[in-house]
Amino acid sequence: MSMYLRQLALKTAGVGVVTLAAMAAAARPFDVLTFNWSAALTVSGSAAVLALLEGLAGRFTGDKDQASVTR
Repeated sequence: MSMYLRQLALKTAGVGVVTLAAMAAAARPFDVLTFNWSAALTVSGSAAVLALLEGLAGRFTGDKDQASVTR
């Protein structure tokens, strides 16, 4: 697997996990049974898709081996 694909996968998964963790941390008190999982997974999935799209855009605008838009 190329360095680009590893960075893109790590970036996408990281954004999704961190967003889900932030949504869970914001729920006070956190209870697994009453937590609104559908809303949290929708938000974290949307954030992960945006990170994926940003990484794909970075492939064509910046350095070909980096999953970001920076040069």
